[in-house]
Amino acid sequence: MSASDAYDRPPYRVPAASAGLSGAGAWALDVLLPWRLARRIYGPFRMFRFSAGDALGLAGPGAGGLGPYGRPVVSALAEQAADPLIERLLLPRTLLCLGVLAFVVGLFTGNGLLEPVEQGFTDALLMLGTGPVALLLACALLVALARPGTRACVLRLCLRPLLTALVTAAFCALFLYWMSRRYDYLPNGVTGVLLGVFVGPWLLVFFGSVLFLIHRNSFGTGGHPLVRPLAGVPLVWLTAIAHFVLVDAVQAYPGSRPLPAYWVALYAGPVGVTITAGIEVWLLRRRHGVGFRGPLPDWRPPPPRVARVPDGLVARLGADVAAGAAFHWPQWIDRNGVVWAQTPAVHAREPVMWPYVHAFTEQLRPTPRSEAERVAGPLRPR
Repeated sequence: MSASDAYDRPPYRVPAASAGLSGAGAWALDVLLPWRLARRIYGPFRMFRFSAGDALGLAGPGAGGLGPYGRPVVSALAEQAADPLIERLLLPRTLLCLGVLAFVVGLFTGNGLLEPVEQGFTDALLMLGTGPVALLLACALLVALARPGTRACVLRLCLRPLLTALVTAAFCALFLYWMSRRYDYLPNGVTGVLLGVFVGPWLLVFFGSVLFLIHRNSFGTGGHPLVRPLAGVPLVWLTAIAHFVLVDAVQAYPGSRPLPAYWVALYAGPVGVTITAGIEVWLLRRRHGVGFRGPLPDWRPPPPRVARVPDGLVARLGADVAAGAAFHWPQWIDRNGVVWAQTPAVHAREPVMWPYVHAFTEQLRPTPRSEAERVAGPLRPR
């Protein structure tokens, strides 16, 4: 087995999300719905969750045996490819990248609503130049640190994010050039109505979705798992520095010293993004065996936090469900729409949750509530 074969597993290689449509039908729907087109190019709006059965094709037909800690290999692969802890970091990081904190600070310390809105629009334009630079720095670091014999594999994992960033910057630069040359062109008649009613809202939703997904995924979809945190840090820092040097130092504060609130609004977001990126790197190393030089050689997945519910207790609860006793049990629903019933049984000092599914898997089986929420997200009353 070559050194590059260690990259042939999640989270380095994750199967694409299954969709109801495929081929020309899916592309036609993506063109009509701008958020779908943005998702296809720049990655998901939220973590793609798939079951152990979906990971079977990735693991191979012989992966049904037991892995470390007695867990099926297929189920372990599914957990490696979709980590709820890392997912919870992405939304606050995205909001920090988008300048939400800077917007709030500027709203209370600036000259009304227009100033922070203009700052956010300016940062979005500056990101077109800082994005490829941030990707290039992150990818160059990963390729340089990779173990001998694996650099070509790491480079292939970095190609798609880098190509996506370059194409995005080139397309937006051409679009801005076209708009600057035709800013006074206002079509009349039917053409103006079509542009105002259909094309304008489509572009607004598309560019808004693209901006959100770029900050959420840092162009890292389909690439090396460390591209996202490593590219997100220089992306926000370079954008903040460029905003100060190219915009504020020239227009807003020429020859003067900004107030402390300005520095808080400018650098609070990059500091928060740096912290969350560091946590993501640590989680990838500890929970998935992802190192800067490559997959950790002797890594084993961490054991479950709570021992699984004994089979005897599961059998007794199953008999109660079959007898209709579950009708009076409180019911909860997770983010995937699966209904969980809170049984009167207790295991590890927690109530045992019973999932209403056709067949149990390693993730969807009777389990203590904390484990159910760790796998399926927070439970809410049905």
